[in-house]
Amino acid sequence: MKYTEVAGKRVSSMSLGTVQLGMNYGIANDKGRPGEEESFEMLRCALESGITSLDTARAYGNSEEVLGRFFKTWKGDMPFITTKVIDIEGESEGEIEKSVISIAETSLEKLGLKKVNCIMLHRAQDLFENGRHISKAMEKLIKLGYTDIVGASVYEGRELEKMFEYDVYTATQIPMSIFDRRLIVSGMTEKLRERGVTVFVRSVFLQGLFFLDPDRVSDPILVEHALPKIRLLRELAEKEEMSVAELAISYMRDVSGVTSLVLGADTASQVSSNASYFDAKPVSEETAHIIEKEFSNVNIPEIMKVLSRPKD
Repeated sequence: MKYTEVAGKRVSSMSLGTVQLGMNYGIANDKGRPGEEESFEMLRCALESGITSLDTARAYGNSEEVLGRFFKTWKGDMPFITTKVIDIEGESEGEIEKSVISIAETSLEKLGLKKVNCIMLHRAQDLFENGRHISKAMEKLIKLGYTDIVGASVYEGRELEKMFEYDVYTATQIPMSIFDRRLIVSGMTEKLRERGVTVFVRSVFLQGLFFLDPDRVSDPILVEHALPKIRLLRELAEKEEMSVAELAISYMRDVSGVTSLVLGADTASQVSSNASYFDAKPVSEETAHIIEKEFSNVNIPEIMKVLSRPKD
């Protein structure tokens, strides 16, 4: 496991995503949300495996509450914690500042902490709507000592370009995977590296899509846009003598400018396995070239129509 210093703390190349601890999530997750005892086991496993970064959000069901109760039992060093603000209200600078501070204080209360290490905008559209006022409010969170750094969780390059207009944002969370290399191809990851932005990457497994049994994929959208790529991904992993997870992690881990990959899990054993994959060998140049060629035209918007459907 590699580490990067961010705001005086070591951030591991894997961050544990905790959305699964607060709500049902992931197309390949047929177990549902784990109970609290199992959630605590997953968190202990992560921290004892060398993972020093946890990702949560106010919008992740009761994820923050679960973390808060876990922290009361944890005797080791506190990890780097990222949470996100959403549902910002108001039009004037004063109203927006009051709303952002209130939302952040609610998260801190749920987490049982006086401070976290990073607070991000959860909704990228906030960068465009009252962006100047919101950026000042986010800066106020740093001045109040509620966080070390602030940033924005985004989907597209144009949202990152908008984020760059405000110097206060020094962190981001972006979606990238072998299937979704749009930000790499556009040169945006290199821009982030040049600007020294802390980059967290989510959707490395496309919410578990990579692990679906190809013979059991029946959704017509996935059959058309994902199934051939899932089969090719399996072939490449076998060629590299890696699991699909190892291949997906190794490839994204080595993208220039990436700080940490945010990976969720359904069990403690998955947490342990995922952590071990970060010591995997680099993907061969031959396979990297195949990925660049064969995964350049994956229709991510269509695939996301399926992945974004609410789970029961």
